[in-house]
Amino acid sequence: MRTSYKAPIDYFLSEGRDNLRDCLSAAFSAAVRHHISKIIIFTAKGVGLRIALEEFCSLTEYEHLKLIGVTFPQGKIFKEKDGKEFTVDIPSEDAEFFRRSGVNIVRAHLPFDPISAAFAHHGILGQDVTMIGEALSIFGGSMSLCVQAALLACDAGEVVFGEHAISLTSDTAILARMAPTRQLLRDFVVREIICKPVILTIGKREDPFLPAADDVSIDLGKVAPKALPPGS
Repeated sequence: MRTSYKAPIDYFLSEGRDNLRDCLSAAFSAAVRHHISKIIIFTAKGVGLRIALEEFCSLTEYEHLKLIGVTFPQGKIFKEKDGKEFTVDIPSEDAEFFRRSGVNIVRAHLPFDPISAAFAHHGILGQDVTMIGEALSIFGGSMSLCVQAALLACDAGEVVFGEHAISLTSDTAILARMAPTRQLLRDFVVREIICKPVILTIGKREDPFLPAADDVSIDLGKVAPKALPPGS
């Protein structure tokens, strides 16, 4: 009787959008390998969804796969390093392209985001929930978004409770058993990590690791630990 199996996992040497096509490739391959019919893509501006439709779903081996888009809620505020606020959105022409392609976009409050109080001194509501996202960041900055995208897709009825689907961002992809947000801790299961960054250049501000082009293996012992502040 078999008690284990082996599956490939791709490790990226940095975080971010530069890994998007490789992440999509790994996710689509895993979907076929595991007979998965739905792929959930978290996207800020629609770039990943468009690439998935134009470069992957156009291929015979992937044309049966259903894509589901998840994005940030309306009005979510981000800040530049200098403190300047901005918002992100999917361009209208891309939104129309997705609609014509039969791709639904789920847009809702992220499960691990707190709720702002009316006045700053009143504190933050739901702060305990944000710690789930913080804990997931030990796997990479995008792991939290992968999980939240899957939860929102199930909340919206785009995937069925208990169904297996793949959820991905620009640099992380997981195969998971779906569950709605309210049943995350009881029923949501990450079956496989398909790909993820191994050097957390954004979330943990680690220095990029660039091995020589002819290296056949990666010696992570050479990765310099980030200097910790005094007293840590």
